Amino acid sequence: MSKEELKKELDFDEIRNKKIEFLESHHTIILATSHDNKVTARTVTYATEGLDFYFMSWDHHEKILQIKENSNVALARDNISIRGVAEILGKPLDEKSKEGAEVTKKKHPKEFEIFCRIPGMIMVKVTPTYIKSWVRIDNKFFIEHLDLENKVAYLEKPNKS
Repeated sequence: MSKEELKKELDFDEIRNKKIEFLESHHTIILATSHDNKVTARTVTYATEGLDFYFMSWDHHEKILQIKENSNVALARDNISIRGVAEILGKPLDEKSKEGAEVTKKKHPKEFEIFCRIPGMIMVKVTPTYIKSWVRIDNKFFIEHLDLENKVAYLEKPNKS
């Protein structure tokens, strides 16, 4: 089978917009963090601006301690797997957290008002670098790749072992 049959280029903006639409329609996602070869995962409630994720957490939680040591994270929702870089912005009402606070307040107004003033609460931003998802076309499965760093999207037949 030729390389052309295994991989097909897609419209980057179209695929990116589909991912934005999907992620905006949900509010929870699995966040995986790691440090010293110890990987942990948990569900977080999030809000997005484009493909950027924002969530709040207490600064003493394991995910935050791991992010401080290793900012590379992964997110997963349904058939979508996301690699990204996390940044601790600070307290939800700090200037550096302003965009995340506005986005979160818009999507989760009650929760934001409850949690934003709690001592030790911080805002985290995750900037995705790569999104991979399983898609089905004409009853055949493919892997859809969205490389955000290189601004390319493509469809690939899965490798058969």
